[in-house]
Amino acid sequence: MIRPYKPSDLDQCLRIFKEVGWMDGKDHDKDIFAAYISDADSLVAELNGEVEVFVVTRSGNTLYQDVELPLSCVTGVVTSRVARQQGLASTVTARAIAESAVKGAAVSMLGMFDQGFYEKFGYGSTIYHRESTFDPANLRVPRLTRPPIRLNKDDADAMHDCRCRRKLYHGGCNLDGAGETAATTIWQEDERNAFGLGFRDDDGKLTHFLWMKPKAEHGPYSVWFTGWETHEQLLELLSVLKSLSDQVHGVRMSDPPRLQMQDFLDRPLATQRARKGGDFDSAVLSQVWLQNRILDVPACIGAMKLLGESVSFNLALSDPIESYLEDDSEWNGVGGDWIVCLGEESSAKKGCDNSLPTATATVNDLSRLWFGSASAEAVALTGNFKASPELISQIDTIVRLPVPIADWDF
Repeated sequence: MIRPYKPSDLDQCLRIFKEVGWMDGKDHDKDIFAAYISDADSLVAELNGEVEVFVVTRSGNTLYQDVELPLSCVTGVVTSRVARQQGLASTVTARAIAESAVKGAAVSMLGMFDQGFYEKFGYGSTIYHRESTFDPANLRVPRLTRPPIRLNKDDADAMHDCRCRRKLYHGGCNLDGAGETAATTIWQEDERNAFGLGFRDDDGKLTHFLWMKPKAEHGPYSVWFTGWETHEQLLELLSVLKSLSDQVHGVRMSDPPRLQMQDFLDRPLATQRARKGGDFDSAVLSQVWLQNRILDVPACIGAMKLLGESVSFNLALSDPIESYLEDDSEWNGVGGDWIVCLGEESSAKKGCDNSLPTATATVNDLSRLWFGSASAEAVALTGNFKASPELISQIDTIVRLPVPIADWDF
């Protein structure tokens, strides 16, 4: 039985979260869970009368070039110890995705635990995400001229609003409601002594901040998320980190969107060699953890504004999520025959034009190509994209997108 979550499911859901190690049975678990599901859509599945699977999605938006598209994020898929390998998690996840599409989401995103599981729902991997550990004393930024304010879990609403006002680039995401930010801050402050430092304007509005998790006396501190609108604000936040350098010898932080932390550091490579293998190893961690998929082909293709000679083709598109959806599902994936035109004004409509060349693909491949995560040549090699060499070359000539940067940890 699959149905929406209801308050009487709380204890059974907390049991699942404890079994998978997401919670530990402490008093604050109910507060974290309440924040986690607030402003979100939650589904559960019962097995023998007990809730054993929980899936939550949260709406938002993503910036595609200069167009905002409605977004749904799968922020949790949790299965109990007794419901593994029953197919329940897959069925509930597929229904949650379908319900998001019915409600108007054009794109779905998620953070994966490993590559492989979510591909069966049509997801494709995005790009490498980089995190660096550096000595804050090596930051080439101005000396801090004013003290920051302290922030804690009670400031979650203000931090969420600040995050949503931050400068967005292609691929940038915002989530609706402060619940996800609140759940993160409650858990991290209570369990990891996490804290925030930031600045307010004369009217008291939070303008830019850092949320960090410390480690021992000297770090490394981990910058979990930030909010800033201008480059001047970013530099002031980096100056905050430098002000901690008399005690903190390491900070772990993601590259700011379209920037590289290495450019803000003195002698980054020499420092990396000197620290190799130590507690403050400066090695850069680079991995793909984000996946996405198209839910609305006309909306997503229509957002593309490309320069160059336009290209049109038939696309025979398959969607693996279809096999996980019930026959009476209101949304049945995006598979079928499409006529696609890529150019200054792009479009996709159902049908087939015998005068055009034809490509075949899964929605996984199309999503990667559309988002700017991979080229047609790449998905032709590693995925299921099939087309003539001439068509592949034409597509890659015109689809030249900025690097997509979600800048939100799901």
